[in-house]
Amino acid sequence: MTVEIRIKDDDSLEVTGNFDLVDADGNAYRHHGLLRLCRCGASNMKPYCDDSHDEIGFESKVRA
Repeated sequence: MTVEIRIKDDDSLEVTGNFDLVDADGNAYRHHGLLRLCRCGASNMKPYCDDSHDEIGFESKVRA
């Protein structure tokens, strides 16, 4: 399965597929399916998105 990273306007990064999320210590956490990563910095579940971007009015419209 191909891994896809979708940059959503004013929202999180959505990662789909089968992949490892590797932390700063080099520990790999296997994921499959959909994972949402925080872009706004306000999440209480970092690196995962908890929709805090809605509460703080996060705005970002990035194009690859």
